[in-house]
Amino acid sequence: MPNRTTLFFDLDRTLWDFERNSFETLKELFAESGLGNRGQGGFERFNEVYQLENAQCWADYRMGKMQKAVLRSERFRRALVGFGVEDEALAETMGNEYVNRGPKQRHLIPDTLHVLEVLRKRGHAIHILTNGFSEVQHIKVENTGIAPWIDRMLTSEELGCLKPARACFDAALALTNTSAEEAWMIGDDHEADIVGAHEAGWRAVYFDPDHTGIHDSPAVARVTSLIDLLAVLP
Repeated sequence: MPNRTTLFFDLDRTLWDFERNSFETLKELFAESGLGNRGQGGFERFNEVYQLENAQCWADYRMGKMQKAVLRSERFRRALVGFGVEDEALAETMGNEYVNRGPKQRHLIPDTLHVLEVLRKRGHAIHILTNGFSEVQHIKVENTGIAPWIDRMLTSEELGCLKPARACFDAALALTNTSAEEAWMIGDDHEADIVGAHEAGWRAVYFDPDHTGIHDSPAVARVTSLIDLLAVLP
């Protein structure tokens, strides 16, 4: 094993509690937009529809079928239609407000700060490698207090390619002066983080709090809580 180990963390759903932060932001927007009196159901129904449409829009974005500017409002347009409301202007407003407010939410996955502090004391270089949009990911890092533990913030927009593309991992190595033998990827997205890292010659740890039960994973380890990383990482 190399003398120096460099850690690359995914951000959303690995360090930043995406589900909780998104839920609270969507609930605010739902109430302010008066959707409880317009659609077919309450907030729980809207959130259910939104999560499905958001996932599909992100899948299209990763495959190059949808542009960033379109994704922001399109996911809300589709969610509103599925909820029984057709309102292009509201979709645009909600899309903009979600991007403005969401990154300012501060909820982290349990034990994030403690784990980062311990890993730093062990001498690891720590970076973030994320497919999220640059402007919002930087806000999340600053607002949640994890910035002091992060050496470099690397986003797919800045790198010019998305995980799991090999080029994304190679670019991250070049920008951090790291070799593939030194690099470990920790993330919750099995395809983007684990398979992508493995195919680039990295070690990878699968963060799996939902116990997905994926078999034949190339991950060197699977953890269901961040605290477990301390027993897995060198």
